[in-house]
Amino acid sequence: MSQTVRLGVFGLGTVGSGLVNIIRKRNAHLKDRYGIELEVSRAVVQNLSRKRSCETDGIRIGTDYAEILEADDVDIVVELIGGTDDAAHIVLSALEAGKPVVSANKALLAERGPEIMALAHKKRTPFFAEASVGGGIPILKTLRESLVANRIDSLTAIINGTTNFVLTKMEEEGLSYYEALKLAGEMGFAEADPTFDVEGIDARQKLLILAAHIYGGVFPEGEILCEGITRLTESDFRFARKYDMTVKLLAIARRLEDGIELRVHPTLISKRHPLAGVRNEFNAVFLNGDAVGEVMLSGRGAGSLPTASAVYADVVDICTRKAAGDPPESHRKSPAIVPPDRISSEYYLSFTIEDKPGVIGEIATTLGAHGVSVSSVSAELIPNVPDLGEVEIIVHKTTEAQIRQAVQAIGDLSRIRGKGKYIRIEGGLNAK
Repeated sequence: MSQTVRLGVFGLGTVGSGLVNIIRKRNAHLKDRYGIELEVSRAVVQNLSRKRSCETDGIRIGTDYAEILEADDVDIVVELIGGTDDAAHIVLSALEAGKPVVSANKALLAERGPEIMALAHKKRTPFFAEASVGGGIPILKTLRESLVANRIDSLTAIINGTTNFVLTKMEEEGLSYYEALKLAGEMGFAEADPTFDVEGIDARQKLLILAAHIYGGVFPEGEILCEGITRLTESDFRFARKYDMTVKLLAIARRLEDGIELRVHPTLISKRHPLAGVRNEFNAVFLNGDAVGEVMLSGRGAGSLPTASAVYADVVDICTRKAAGDPPESHRKSPAIVPPDRISSEYYLSFTIEDKPGVIGEIATTLGAHGVSVSSVSAELIPNVPDLGEVEIIVHKTTEAQIRQAVQAIGDLSRIRGKGKYIRIEGGLNAK
């Protein structure tokens, strides 16, 4: 005899519709294996007349949140509306009423995660949000269960499918940033307003969630170094190819002696690094644990079915294990975040210069005056642009503050055109 578990779903957009489709496709299997049937009994949407990409027969659809929150025929609440204010009201109200909650809302978790986790802990009510970070990649479940024996010393991740798609097309097809972003939009991998993706904000929010699971505590967004991909050009990929490297937007968390390093930015990595082969809209998380060593999880980071797959898995987890859903130890005192100015790495620098004797010497002198040591320098004339060249410099490991001050000072030199730019190199030029 099977048990029916009834879901109240907030939002029947891309992910919500995908969830309905997966439930109907997998119900026979779930019944055979666990004696459970899932039923979407209610849904709340903004627009009742909008066409859905799922069959809605048997689902009571309305526009009032109370239709789910106060309903007796809802066992699990699924929040898929996005945003923070309304979503927080939904999640907190459901937990207060003792109803398990599944969410895919990264912004909500990044901003109000500790409050939600504390209430879930107090009420001993499951709250799962696997889809908030890696789409179809089960990273939070892996951290919570499979890697529980490990101290995670570092995490390096590609956790935004839009930017990874754009960078792949720039590298492999020679598209400009704007051409690649336009293609991403046409293929459904970029929003009409892609700012959150291309400026690294989406990846920063996901990194906050991962950091809470790995280290416990609360990490303010404002303390995390965050840069997007909008300034990258073909010349950056040309430089990367010269050194058998590629450019990825990475989210990095690292345990140091004096705190936790958290950052999101474009990064040069060796083609031999496992993350270098993660292409298009795929995401991946590369972990280093003290017991297991190196582990990488990869999969599609966005889209209807990959994200809905993670939501479905959380729902089944609640149904089959009656999991308490205890959150990471957000009540613990947060480890100190290493200030962005003190983060250190190797750097690639690029400047447009006047083709005059002594200009490269001026640049090297300025770098030295700021405590930055040069590893290598190359320069070439810019084709079809008289008397202008481009100089590319690799510098040894130095701090963010030193490199920023040095680049600003070089930009003030009379024979430098523009402000110059720099990209961090993760692991060194010859890293695996």
